[in-house]
Amino acid sequence: MPQPEPSMDGLIVLLPAESGESWRWWRVSDGVVGREHAFDGESDNAPWGAVGTVTALAPAGLAPVRDKALPPDMPLVQALAAERLGLAQGGLVQGGRHVAVAADDGRLLSATIDQHEMDRWLALLAGHGLDPLAIVPAALVLPRGDAALVLGNLGGQLLARSADAAFAGEAALVEALAGDLDQIALDDDGLAARLAAVHAAPPLNLRQSQYAPRRVSVFRVANWQGLARMTATAALLGLLLMLVWIVKWNLDSSAQEARALELAQARFPAATDLDSAERLISAELARRGQGGASFAAPAAALFDAMRPVPGVRLRDLGYGADGTLRFTAAAPRAEDVNAVLIALQNGGWKVTVPPALAPDPTGATVAAITLRAP
Repeated sequence: MPQPEPSMDGLIVLLPAESGESWRWWRVSDGVVGREHAFDGESDNAPWGAVGTVTALAPAGLAPVRDKALPPDMPLVQALAAERLGLAQGGLVQGGRHVAVAADDGRLLSATIDQHEMDRWLALLAGHGLDPLAIVPAALVLPRGDAALVLGNLGGQLLARSADAAFAGEAALVEALAGDLDQIALDDDGLAARLAAVHAAPPLNLRQSQYAPRRVSVFRVANWQGLARMTATAALLGLLLMLVWIVKWNLDSSAQEARALELAQARFPAATDLDSAERLISAELARRGQGGASFAAPAAALFDAMRPVPGVRLRDLGYGADGTLRFTAAAPRAEDVNAVLIALQNGGWKVTVPPALAPDPTGATVAAITLRAP
């Protein structure tokens, strides 16, 4: 069974055996148990202040403990399950009873408690702002005596522990169980040391099964408001960074355009913007028979697209002053003409074709096509 993590600081509370009795509590600091304090459980003003880790001690008369050796040939988890099952099959756990089992120092500890008592203890503790990490049977504060009966008085409650049980130290019960055993009384210093040990590592925690401390969910304790602010801040910073880059790119683009216009105006003073500069440069290239608007460029692209399709023939070819190459292509199959058109389009040329390719009287597929530079 998982045990609470040891804590050196906190609070130990001894629950009263009877209603109306005073509570007893001890402060634990740096592994040392302070002096005993009494508290009227009927009061609304708890005296302990900040509590840290809380260990509650259940009255021994209501939470007796059975103590026996762990089976040597059985895994620990299996031994605990077998003990719990054995208590149920033996009739010791009936409806309304809570069972707790644990292993401690090679021993198998078990206790059965009325569920009403568990509910009452947790309600009493919660009423005074306490949520104990462990509820331990008070008699387990005493050390185990192999050949003796260990007795103690903790906060006015008489405790007893033998080799196989830990229980309330009532006189008649002690006399009946003691037999020939020696009786050892634990003094105040010994009780304080044992209290510190039980607080650091509870030998048997009654908060099991349905009474186990609730696990804290990250969805309950997370500072969602703070996370939302951080997310919004990160998104705002990302947007701000994006805007900075957009402004930088726009400034760089404007600088490049201004430089290009300056270079164009050095040759064409009439250019007032990039569009007019582009028209003047295209006209000059056309006059020289150069550039993409010249005859040579679209004609070369056409012949290059026709080369892998030997079935295509040109029936006429013409070039306009606007840079448009007009031609009529004929081929035995429409697929051959389409192959040339696809090659031109993949090359980035602007191609126009009739809505449908139709055969001429010779049976060849003929298409009147125009080709322009992009």
